[in-house]
Amino acid sequence: MLHKKRKPKTGGTLETMIGSGTTVKGDVAFEGGLRVDGTVEGTVSAPEGSGSRLVISDQAFIDGEVKVPNVIINGRIKGNVHASERLELHARARVEGDLFYEVIKMEEGAEIRGTCSQVSVTKGGKGTDASGSAGSRQSGSGSERSGKGTAKDAEADEASEGLAGRSESSTKAG
Repeated sequence: MLHKKRKPKTGGTLETMIGSGTTVKGDVAFEGGLRVDGTVEGTVSAPEGSGSRLVISDQAFIDGEVKVPNVIINGRIKGNVHASERLELHARARVEGDLFYEVIKMEEGAEIRGTCSQVSVTKGGKGTDASGSAGSRQSGSGSERSGKGTAKDAEADEASEGLAGRSESSTKAG
């Protein structure tokens, strides 16, 4: 059996934690891994391309913008979320704001009050959607999305969204 060199997972260790019962008022900038169980009133950010990861537990609340390459949400956010690499919305996620992501995974029960935009980050650092323009809307539901879909995939997505009767300003997986 051959041993393959494994690529380390992004933000593999969570070096920092904001505990339950703790409130941080002000912006939080970090690199690596951060877990939030408490409350943050301000922007939470990590450098673009750092592979950093933010985990928001079911007890957590963030009142502000999130700009982190990899974001896992199981709590509440009131503000826009920019995940330049990967965004995961677990069953208890509640987001009141717009989502920008390259890849999304959304579990049944997650709620979004805002728009979902699939973007790609180019070497120039400017985000664009899968067609090359900024700001198209795509929403995920129980699966992962990336910008490598075909026209047939887009037609199927439009048909399923039309049948689901979802409002553009409010999405609930399930």
